[in-house]
Amino acid sequence: MALRGTLSLSGAIVDVQGMALEFCLGLAHQGMAEMAEQVWEASGAEINKLFEQDEFKDYGLIITGHSLGAGTSCLLNIKLHVDKLVGNRPVKCYAFAPPPTFFPCNPDATGDGKADPPALVKKAIENTIAYIHDNDAVPFLSISSVRKLASLLDAVDNNSEFMWFYDRWAIFHEMKDVPKDIFDSVDEAAKNEAEMVDGECRMKIPARVVVWMQKDEDNNKFVGYGCDATKVAKNTVFMSQDMFSDHLPEQYEDALDFLLADQSE
Repeated sequence: MALRGTLSLSGAIVDVQGMALEFCLGLAHQGMAEMAEQVWEASGAEINKLFEQDEFKDYGLIITGHSLGAGTSCLLNIKLHVDKLVGNRPVKCYAFAPPPTFFPCNPDATGDGKADPPALVKKAIENTIAYIHDNDAVPFLSISSVRKLASLLDAVDNNSEFMWFYDRWAIFHEMKDVPKDIFDSVDEAAKNEAEMVDGECRMKIPARVVVWMQKDEDNNKFVGYGCDATKVAKNTVFMSQDMFSDHLPEQYEDALDFLLADQSE
């Protein structure tokens, strides 16, 4: 099952509905959790009919997607495991550029990210691999990360409000160093944890491993790094000129093609 990314206004609306919703023994991105429910409602009966046929009786199910589709795939994978919607068939998920969508927790979890997920949720996560391409910002976008980014940008604004235009221009073009007081202000803002708002949750990509495909600009080669999803979730959104272009599906295809070709040599 392949789920596409955002290509419409309705898809964009799903993207921004990022408040936490109770979902499969945890908390999930509201818009994508609702989308996962709708996807299975529309396709579940047909998929199970296929599994009843002799030629497919020993098949498992693989779910994949990009962007919005990747986040929805991760949550649908969890739902299939927790609710056993395809029985005991193996279900795996491969998510490309997924945003943080899930916080696995027990009923008594405090939201601090330290709770041990229930067994079925843990199994779903173990059967998921996620991929990030270079400077793609989407895998780091959550209510928490956006609020943190806003705090850091506010710190920069407060210390550059009266800066001359030429100085701004020179700093932007790396002709002049960033003033130390801006660094200090950003560092101080980064240390101050804002109080969580209603519906906010420190979500992560629910995957066993996140493969971060980073490009070496010196030789145009990609290297894949296996990362812990919990540690990835602690990163702030990295501001760069290619933070959105690196999100495009063709960028992921190129990186994967290189890694696969490199592995076969």
